[in-house]
Amino acid sequence: MQIIVHNTLPILYDAFTKRFKAEELLPRFLEWAESEQGFISLVRNAKGRHGFQDFDMLSAVRSDGIDILEAQQQYGLFNPTRSLEATEWSFDESERRQLADRIAKTLEILAKAVPSRLLPDRLVVAIVPADCANGTLMMNGSGISCYGRAPGYLFVRIWPSAGNLRRLGYILARSFIHGIRRTARNEDSAISLGEAVVMEGLAAAFIHTVFSDAEFPALIHFMPPDDWGETLAELAGYYGKTSYDDVPINIYGTRIQAGSFRSPDVVPLTREELQYACELIIAHSERTEANIVAAYLYGDPLLAAQGHPTFGIPHLAGFEAGYHTVQRYLETTGIEIASALSLPWRDILEMERK
Repeated sequence: MQIIVHNTLPILYDAFTKRFKAEELLPRFLEWAESEQGFISLVRNAKGRHGFQDFDMLSAVRSDGIDILEAQQQYGLFNPTRSLEATEWSFDESERRQLADRIAKTLEILAKAVPSRLLPDRLVVAIVPADCANGTLMMNGSGISCYGRAPGYLFVRIWPSAGNLRRLGYILARSFIHGIRRTARNEDSAISLGEAVVMEGLAAAFIHTVFSDAEFPALIHFMPPDDWGETLAELAGYYGKTSYDDVPINIYGTRIQAGSFRSPDVVPLTREELQYACELIIAHSERTEANIVAAYLYGDPLLAAQGHPTFGIPHLAGFEAGYHTVQRYLETTGIEIASALSLPWRDILEMERK
């Protein structure tokens, strides 16, 4: 597998860190964005003929990579509340920490743990800017967003705090398996709840296999790093605020406070909650409506925050249910995770019906 990394940060350094008049910046930016390695072209190519199959699902929860697909205010370039000083730090720190090389080396390691027949001929990785005034990214994603569900493509944006760089491998592994799974299954139809849950379970099991230090592999991508509170406090200082909750967020002219994006704490399910979640998911596993899949995968809190109906599902219950189901399948059958990546979801979920 050939890994091609498009690191947009050096290319966009001046545009993101210096002050330009909008009428001067916009045409220059669009010329680049529509070029072969620009945002617009990369997203268009990744979208392909069938579009992003899970766009509506992610939209329902406003989480988990939706900010990458939407490219809100072109990743913050045209966000008037984005701090130029904080942005300059993030660009410089990404370069100092050799972010592009770190991502490429991690993906090379991950690829060795996957059967070669499941790997794409090439994987195009796009590193896009992290907007310090994007509530979805900074509060919901704790500074990391990654999307790899389009086969052959993987998009990453990261606020390069020490804690985020430590957990970057877990995040990349999950998104990498998303792409592997989509390639292996090669289905154009709407994604069922059963497929979504099993895919997440396979990704968590893969993380558990590759990273022995991952304590909660099914939830680790939603857990903020230990230093995230300190990082947010430092960011608040750029705005003259004592708390990042009070930082103004501008969404196409609508101003709200960052605190409104704060997600519930991530807490592992009890045994009873896990059993309850598994039963509900099995009963609805064939459903393909985006709001239903999102509800049973992400749980009530994220759905309720967007004004959608809820179904009595604990926060992030589908991720833990998927991991539990896949681990039980692997332990019972003796099949290794690498061999299970391409199996039909019904074969794996059937174990929970017995």
